[in-house]
Amino acid sequence: MPNQEELNEQYTDDEEAAEPAYSKSGSRMRRAFIKLPRFLPYAFGKKTLDFGCGGGFVAHALSYVAKSSSGIDISENAVAYASMRFKRANYACMDFIQLLKTDDNYDFVYSSEVIEHVSDINLYMKTLARLVKKGGYAYITTPDLGHPKVPENIIDWSMMCPPIHVQHFTQKTAHILFNRYGFKIVKFYKHKKPGLIFLAQRL
Repeated sequence: MPNQEELNEQYTDDEEAAEPAYSKSGSRMRRAFIKLPRFLPYAFGKKTLDFGCGGGFVAHALSYVAKSSSGIDISENAVAYASMRFKRANYACMDFIQLLKTDDNYDFVYSSEVIEHVSDINLYMKTLARLVKKGGYAYITTPDLGHPKVPENIIDWSMMCPPIHVQHFTQKTAHILFNRYGFKIVKFYKHKKPGLIFLAQRL
């Protein structure tokens, strides 16, 4: 298992300037607003965070319904792009250790396609538990190892791609992990593709 510093190098670079464009920005923005009605019961008028925000599309969409919207990512370029493009939300470049030292917490935390990239899953969960207020919600998406469309020969699955993806989950293992850190999974969302999408409440 590579350590987190080695994995982070895949998602960061040394360039100081933001990229002039973000891959598939148009479709990313459309998808962010399509998802927004699903988030309303948990994010409307609340303090929200996109944890692993990339180009800031979901944080921007949330800014239209939330009391406040923030985005955090380890990529300086992604954060610079989001900060230049979307002024309604606040963005910061921070890692797990830095986040554990902050006092900020949120009513609703969105973390999409992040957990499978993390070397130390316990550090990720400690950070998530630190960021979500008691009674607040975390919305998680990640590849679903238990989905019926996953190939019988697991190495034929495109999501089995170390060191890009180093963690894999099913509904059962997600329940075990999140319960361990004080969360209760309250809903799994159906997905035609092998994607695990769920809402967890911090107890």
